[in-house]
Amino acid sequence: MLFLPSIHGRFPVGITTFVTPVRPAQSIGSVKLRNARHGQPENALYLEEVAFTVYYPTEKPTNLQQGVDWFIRPIKESLNGFASFLGISTWLLWPVVYLFGSLIKIPAYPNAPLLNPMESTTESEKPSSSSQWPLIIFSHGLGGSRTAYSQLCCHLAASGRVVLAVEHRDGTGTACIPQSWKVDGKRTSRTLLYLRENDIRWEDDDTVQQKPFALRVEQLAFRHQELYIAYSTFRHFVQNDPVEIDTIDGPPISIEGWTNVNSEGRPSINCDEDVILAGHSFGGCTMLSILSTPPAQGFGSIPVSKVVILDPWLEPLPSPGPTPFVRPEGPGMPPISTDVDYIQESLKSSLTDKLDSPHPRMLVINSETFTLWKDHFARLQEVVSGWEPHGGRILTLVGSVHTSFSDFPVMPIIRKKSARPLLETISTLSLAFLDDRLEETLVSEVSTTNMEIEVIGLKKDGKPKRKLIGNVGDVIVL
Repeated sequence: MLFLPSIHGRFPVGITTFVTPVRPAQSIGSVKLRNARHGQPENALYLEEVAFTVYYPTEKPTNLQQGVDWFIRPIKESLNGFASFLGISTWLLWPVVYLFGSLIKIPAYPNAPLLNPMESTTESEKPSSSSQWPLIIFSHGLGGSRTAYSQLCCHLAASGRVVLAVEHRDGTGTACIPQSWKVDGKRTSRTLLYLRENDIRWEDDDTVQQKPFALRVEQLAFRHQELYIAYSTFRHFVQNDPVEIDTIDGPPISIEGWTNVNSEGRPSINCDEDVILAGHSFGGCTMLSILSTPPAQGFGSIPVSKVVILDPWLEPLPSPGPTPFVRPEGPGMPPISTDVDYIQESLKSSLTDKLDSPHPRMLVINSETFTLWKDHFARLQEVVSGWEPHGGRILTLVGSVHTSFSDFPVMPIIRKKSARPLLETISTLSLAFLDDRLEETLVSEVSTTNMEIEVIGLKKDGKPKRKLIGNVGDVIVL
């Protein structure tokens, strides 16, 4: 077996993947599959099941071997999905995927029992919030998956948090296998690979052509539904409420371990307050969209206290903005439409809302490449100023690239020397922010530097090629 780097934290990490049906199934947006196969819906964005992988603290099991598959199974579908995402032939990829990728394991325990927070061995290991594990909801970027950020998710889980990593089935992941849950209990499955522009068509091409990033806008609306369903289902599950939920991959789990209550009668996982949102690239865009719009129809607000945004891609969002949406307090909110156009209008109208109540604290960690993207970085600074008017919440890592936040650079055999230290710095900064000790960490645990840029040549288009001055892993605070 080929393992990703080991995770050093307070707790061993367990991994379990849950699925829940969407009843009735929903078609979102107007984008269609150009060549729908037999048994597939015509709508490209068809929500029939929501899946999420949970990373969580556990005890070292005596009856389980460490090692969770990194590539989504069946391996053939992962091969086809990566070929679609990269735009190359499967014949070029199959030796890599079958002879190398299929052996890669995440250093965690499949379907291990959730550790009871009251059974942590020392007071220093107990969670700080009423003896409950805090909840983090994570959203992946284009070409990502529920396992593509396992290193970061495992670091967060090993610190004493539960991370719910959504598998977005909107055509932005490499491959997934949605199921349709029938009334008689039977299920049928289909394969959804990464969606390219030539895989789709529009009902009204003239209208769509006038909208930039039309597919991404509809995928954002799809992701809204997935996130609210995943959060609501998991919350009801850990509170032992009746809910349709099942696990996939690995041995059966003990439901009781997830529904235990502490001495105060509260669930082991805190889903009712101080929830943390996190996401990379299009996942960061997703979380900004979630925080800037009303909840999806039929759902209450997610009680978010902090947000960790990694190299966010802002272009699918309306400009100027987005800015925090002020959520009304108390029950009885009117139902909110999940129409794609409505979500976009909500993002725009949020600019005029008065921020007369606290909003989530935000940390943005940028790669060098995204910080040197002038127009995009200027917009990012404008966006963050609406969340953090006192500044100091955008950090840039010298020598990092857009993929530095994922598992790809630390793959066995092909990993680069600087990849693991960069990923560990990202984890360190994220945890310091969540633990309210970021300023201390910037002084004592990481190397910081000023932002200085040098020109090192010309690009193919004749524009200057620039880089940040400093050592790889240095942190620039802006």
